[in-house]
Amino acid sequence: MNWLDTQTKGILQKEHETKLAPSKTAEFALVLIQRGVDRKRLVRAICRINECGESEADELSHHPLPVAINTDLSQGDALWGQFELICCNTIGVFVRSEVVEQSDGRYIQSLFQTVLHSPEFKPVRVRVVNVPLTEAEKTFMDQFLGIATPGLKDLAFPFGIEVPFKKARIMKHWAGRIGAQLQIELPP
Repeated sequence: MNWLDTQTKGILQKEHETKLAPSKTAEFALVLIQRGVDRKRLVRAICRINECGESEADELSHHPLPVAINTDLSQGDALWGQFELICCNTIGVFVRSEVVEQSDGRYIQSLFQTVLHSPEFKPVRVRVVNVPLTEAEKTFMDQFLGIATPGLKDLAFPFGIEVPFKKARIMKHWAGRIGAQLQIELPP
């Protein structure tokens, strides 16, 4: 599945920069600013982002936050990396590499705190009503919930989970594309 279709990219980017052409050079840093609770899924995401082994990804996942996962990514790869991180309830942002390398600690910390407290990353409840078990749905369950095929037979629908709002919106988009049913329960 091509997870980064046009709508998913729009959900990830939220506000678009007006550009004549997208950057083709590797000039973005992907920075992890808040870990999810599933370390195994985080390691898997870092392996995918950096195309590295588990031991290297595991070591990187234990660094104090914020930590640059990779500082040499194209805009598309940084966006895909941010997607991989949000899928495992981990918050990552991408910024120009020179901002990370040249900024004083106060500016970058302030930026990361602003992101963490934005509505995009507030936790919301998602009620997963039904996911038919085709290959696309199995991929959906693995990508967004970390439930591999053997664990699917034990699921009882409906069930609820708490995820960042950004992830909930992406899940809702993909659920609609694959025939799954889920509801986002927004706080009052």
